[in-house]
Amino acid sequence: MNSEKNAPNNRRRRTGWRFLAKALALPLALLLGYWYFFTGHEDQFSGTTFTVKRGPMEITVLEGGSIEALESQEIKSEVQGETKILSIVEEGYIVTQADIDSGKVLVSLDSKDLEDKLTEKELDYQNANSALTEARANYDIQVNQNASDIRSASLLAKFARMDFERFMGEEVAGEILKGINLEELITLELTSEEEVPPEGESEGGLEGESTSKPAEVIATPPMVEIDFSKYADPERLGDGEARQKLRKLEDDLMLAQRDVGLSQTDFEGTQRLYDREFVTKNQLDNDEMGLKRKQIITDSSVTAKELFIKYEFPKTAEKYLSDYIEALQKLARAKRLADAKLADAHAKLKSAEERFRLQSRKRDELKDQIEKCTIKAEKPGMVVYGGGEERYWREERIEEGAMIRERQIILTIPDLRQMVANVKVHESYVKRVEKGQKARIRVDAYPNVLMDGEVQKIALLPDAQNRWMNPDIKVYETKVLIHGTYDWLKPGMNAESEIIVEELADVVQVPLQAIVPEKGERVCYVAKMGGPERRVVETGDFNDSMIEIKKGLSAGEDVLLRAPQQPEEEQGGEEGEKGGESGKEKPAKGKKKATQVKEEG
Repeated sequence: MNSEKNAPNNRRRRTGWRFLAKALALPLALLLGYWYFFTGHEDQFSGTTFTVKRGPMEITVLEGGSIEALESQEIKSEVQGETKILSIVEEGYIVTQADIDSGKVLVSLDSKDLEDKLTEKELDYQNANSALTEARANYDIQVNQNASDIRSASLLAKFARMDFERFMGEEVAGEILKGINLEELITLELTSEEEVPPEGESEGGLEGESTSKPAEVIATPPMVEIDFSKYADPERLGDGEARQKLRKLEDDLMLAQRDVGLSQTDFEGTQRLYDREFVTKNQLDNDEMGLKRKQIITDSSVTAKELFIKYEFPKTAEKYLSDYIEALQKLARAKRLADAKLADAHAKLKSAEERFRLQSRKRDELKDQIEKCTIKAEKPGMVVYGGGEERYWREERIEEGAMIRERQIILTIPDLRQMVANVKVHESYVKRVEKGQKARIRVDAYPNVLMDGEVQKIALLPDAQNRWMNPDIKVYETKVLIHGTYDWLKPGMNAESEIIVEELADVVQVPLQAIVPEKGERVCYVAKMGGPERRVVETGDFNDSMIEIKKGLSAGEDVLLRAPQQPEEEQGGEEGEKGGESGKEKPAKGKKKATQVKEEG
């Protein structure tokens, strides 16, 4: 029973082995033929072959680097001095637009000391504000006081001129004032008032010296000397008080002289009557006394007129003129004093404004510093502590309770919506790389995913960090923009960027290792039945794996990927040593071979 049951299974196993033997027969035969052809005829061929092909060829630059965000927000501490981190969002947190809209707090810094300072500064601010209000009020009061003082002085000057014109007459007064340089008189009067220097200073600027000038050197305004007697004539005087008074004196004199004449006539008549004894002696004496009284009145009128012309008229005119000049000088002094007081009030106002602005600025700075202790989300992205890669070699750790200094990077938030591959291009290739060239990017974490991109930026100077670590190699930082958005793509991933610098439409091409430099020529070995054929070729452009053949090969020919071993090399004799580098060197692979071909070309 058991044997019958196992029979179908045995048949199936035998059928499977036969199928497996048939399936492996053809590959084994091909493998044996390949081994026989290349290994069994080692004297003819050395190494594998490649069939020369014709077709499109991409000239690329392949470089490694890392993934980073195109735009990153660096959040630095803007609080002066050092401060403590009270709370911080966990690293790796993804900031969304909803967090930005709601004002999510990413970092909270200690602001207690700043708040205490703000309380003190608020008192200084209020004091400065009060002083400013008082200074503004004093300035306005001084402006009004100056206007009142100047207006009063102007009225005094106006009234003094009116008194002078009233006495002398407007026309004569104008003539006299016109002949006087009042502006010069006023200026001299003002400059004669010496300003006493501050205490401890002197005119020469040395302590202990006299602070005032000797009396003889102080400028004194000259006295106004005018001969008013020439105006003591009613015909020359204007219609003023002096003319009226002079005219009255002349009228009184004229009336007195007429009374004297009449009394003289009466006395003479009485004298003739007395001689004829028509009147008494008493009547004659009365007429004589009347005549003498009239003569005395006439003499008094003459004296009054002469005194008026000689003393009272010039004195009164001089007084009115002097009062007017003094009133003008007082007006000028009032204006000058008003300017000085206004300047002082203005200086105090400006000082109060500056103190207020200073206290306001300090208060606002403290408020701003307190606001900066709370850092909120502003841009979407992933939270990274510190400055990205630099945080691994910096001493400071970003964590709750840590002390941070001003301008220190707390967080870096790369925008994951747009990523770039940051690669270092060797100086031998950088001249071929241009902005806008297409590229293919592959990351080590997802090797089967090929991303498209383009060159966005090429550094003008070599990378400083690489130059410090390896000064013999100059590389240029190049950023390759990745098209599209990938949720799994993270900053810091290792990436390889293949930049397409040129596309050749239809060229003959072979692998780089098939070309061997020998004695200043570039040769390759074509596989023939009778043995490898050495052939000189002319090469063109190349990439990291293939090189263009302009002359010397045709599509379909097989070339060796490794040059055959020369007899001189096997013997190691003297001739082999003289064979030069072409006999000794072994073809390199990859970038080393590409660089070697380029340098010799």
